[in-house]
Amino acid sequence: MPLASYEGKGYTPMHSNSVLRRAHERYFSMETARILLVDDDPALQQALSLMVSLRMSNVQVHTADSVSQALKLLQQHEYHAIVSDIKMPGMDGFDLLAVTSQQYPEIPVLFITGHGEHDLAIQALRGGAYDYILKPVDRDDLVASLYRALHTQRLQQEIRRQQQTLERYALNLERLVEQRTGELRAAQRANETILRTLGDELNPVLAQLRQDTQQIEDCFPATGRPKTLEQNLANMRCSLQELENIAARVQQATSIQSDHLASKHSRM
Repeated sequence: MPLASYEGKGYTPMHSNSVLRRAHERYFSMETARILLVDDDPALQQALSLMVSLRMSNVQVHTADSVSQALKLLQQHEYHAIVSDIKMPGMDGFDLLAVTSQQYPEIPVLFITGHGEHDLAIQALRGGAYDYILKPVDRDDLVASLYRALHTQRLQQEIRRQQQTLERYALNLERLVEQRTGELRAAQRANETILRTLGDELNPVLAQLRQDTQQIEDCFPATGRPKTLEQNLANMRCSLQELENIAARVQQATSIQSDHLASKHSRM
């Protein structure tokens, strides 16, 4: 239940009017808070407008004598709070609340209602109204309620801005992760291509070395080989073994890269 609902029942608001006023002045030091006042009674409308303008700093009060006029003003200006009578000819305060709840949910709506109309006040609160003020309107009650409404509205704006900032950050982070992931996959594919190419180039070299070594061994039996030839054959066998080891490592690395890429694709 809004704080104003406890007034006169021994409840002391957490924030005094002076604290709320300082918060209002801080939040709206560079921006004017617009308040829309809706009432079909010209005298009350003028009195409330003058009172709010005199008692609250950095505010601009717009007035409307009907809900239809108020809806037109809502399309033309950004408002930070609405103060409206409930009972009016034609469309009433509840009609205004229904529209604002759907189209302008961030704007707090304060209702003015007569004594003995507590059922209407409760209905208004359940319908989404921020607060209600009883007639005859107490200036301090109205100003305090407006300060709270403006303070709450500004906090909600800040929360929405923070949420939007976090959403943009999360989206940018997601895009960055996707970009880096794509780059890593491209690098892995490039590595795999290099390894496969290296393996393809090593295989014929190995085959030729094996063939040359075998031919030399066939032409010169081991018992009659010159020492120089035997040393050269030993060097060829050593080189052949080193190349075979390199080829085996290349084949193993290629297999690991292929398995890694296949595992990543299967998880996507």
